[in-house]
Amino acid sequence: MVLDDLIPLVQAPETTAWWNQIRTWQKTYPLRYEQNGHLNPQIILEALGKVGGEKAIVITDVGQHQMWAAQFYPVTNPRHFITSAGLGTMGFGFPAAIGAQFAKPDSLVFLITGDGSFQMSIQELATTVQYNLPIKIVLMNNGVLGMVRQLQKMFYNERFNQIQLHANPNFVKVAEAYGIKGLRVEKPEEVETALLKAVNTSGPFLLDFAISPDEVVLPMVPPGKVITEVLGGED
Repeated sequence: MVLDDLIPLVQAPETTAWWNQIRTWQKTYPLRYEQNGHLNPQIILEALGKVGGEKAIVITDVGQHQMWAAQFYPVTNPRHFITSAGLGTMGFGFPAAIGAQFAKPDSLVFLITGDGSFQMSIQELATTVQYNLPIKIVLMNNGVLGMVRQLQKMFYNERFNQIQLHANPNFVKVAEAYGIKGLRVEKPEEVETALLKAVNTSGPFLLDFAISPDEVVLPMVPPGKVITEVLGGED
C-alpha cells in the first residue's frame, strides 16, 4: 500500500540536457583502437553489429569481452543487450543466452564470451542441442583470464599468476562432439565471412576467435583511484 501511494508522487527526472552532454562527449572523444593487421576484438564486435543488425539480442559473459561489447557493439533497442554488469558472474552468459532464445525463439541471439567464462558453463552445449536452440557463440579466445591478466600487467609489474589457460580444449572439436558446427577464425579478413556463415546456418554455431592476450580494455579506472584518474581517456 505504501509503495502504491508513493508511485504517483515520483516524478521522472528531466534528462535531456544530460543526454545531450553525453552525445557531445561521444562525438568529441570517440572510442578508437589501432588496427595493426591482427585480429582485434573491436573488429569482431563491429562486424557482429553489422551482421546482426538492430534486432539481434546480445548476451555477454564476464571479462574483457564484456567491456569491449559494451563499448563497440551498436546497441539500439532496449532489452537487446544482456549482461551481469558489475556482478562479475563468470558463466552467466551461456545460460542467459539460452533463456533469451527460449523467450524469443525467432530472434537472432549472440553469446559473446571468453575462454575462461565459457568453460564455467560449457556443459550447456548439451542443453542447446537438446532443445535445438540456434544460439551463435562468439568466443574470444586469448588463452588467459584476460581482465585479471590486464591488471597484473599494468599494476603488478607483469607478475602473472593463475591466469594462464594452457589446458584449453579445441573448442571447435568440443562443439562438434555435441553435434554443433564450429569454425576457428584467426585473421581479420575472415571475420565477416565467418559471422555470416554462422548466422546463415540453422541451429547453434560456435566461432572460436583467436585474439592476443596482450589486448587491453581502455579507458579504465586503476584500482583505488577515482573516475578523474581514468587511464586511456583522450590520450
